[in-house]
Amino acid sequence: MRIKYLTEDDLNAVKSNLSAVLRDVIAEDGKSLNEFFGRDNLIKETQFEINNFKLDMSQPNGKESLTDVENIQRVYNHMKFLSDSQASDERIWAAYTFSEFLDYMRYRWKASSISDLGNRYLFGYSVQRSLFRNGVSRLWWIGRFTYDETRLDPYELTRFLCKDQDYIENICGRNIFNNPDVGFATISALNDAEKAGLVVNRELVREVSKYVNLLAGTYLLDTLSKEEIYQKIQNKLLNWTK
Repeated sequence: MRIKYLTEDDLNAVKSNLSAVLRDVIAEDGKSLNEFFGRDNLIKETQFEINNFKLDMSQPNGKESLTDVENIQRVYNHMKFLSDSQASDERIWAAYTFSEFLDYMRYRWKASSISDLGNRYLFGYSVQRSLFRNGVSRLWWIGRFTYDETRLDPYELTRFLCKDQDYIENICGRNIFNNPDVGFATISALNDAEKAGLVVNRELVREVSKYVNLLAGTYLLDTLSKEEIYQKIQNKLLNWTK
């Protein structure tokens, strides 16, 4: 199996036909993208070889998010060799949302409008926010932000982040976290604070995100190591508990 992608022209063709794609492809018994466009080779392959894998769709209706941690591991384990630049390419992830993992998308991100289609199957927002909104790229990027091979469980931070979709939105969906080191340090500090007994909830995560935004106005965060950023966030968390 090789990494898939759509050409820029074919991606634009999809975007130009969203109403019909929603009706004829995304439907449960819909056509494949090849059938829709009357072609056999719409989905191209790169030179990157990976082992074949499928995504978990085992949870019942209403609990689909419980498969996120497992699916993040599957996608990131198989595709972690991608560079940040490659993994920011809409052409790759659109190829998966509309072909390889179309059944998963129908399961996890049911699209009932053109807006749903644009936001979850394509990049409907800024690139940074879209990376964590697209139904498949988000799996890779959450892995990128949270994977830590130094921990006994390399996906410990993934499990923490996926406790609440609001955590993902507030930490990963903000421009200040364009630097993965900033995201990693923030998630790590929150996780360790929770392990130390601090009650971590949506309100606290939002406050920490605001604090990191303030830090960016004081420091050039790109010049700081993730350990230095972690320490500043940890110190702030300790002050909040006093």
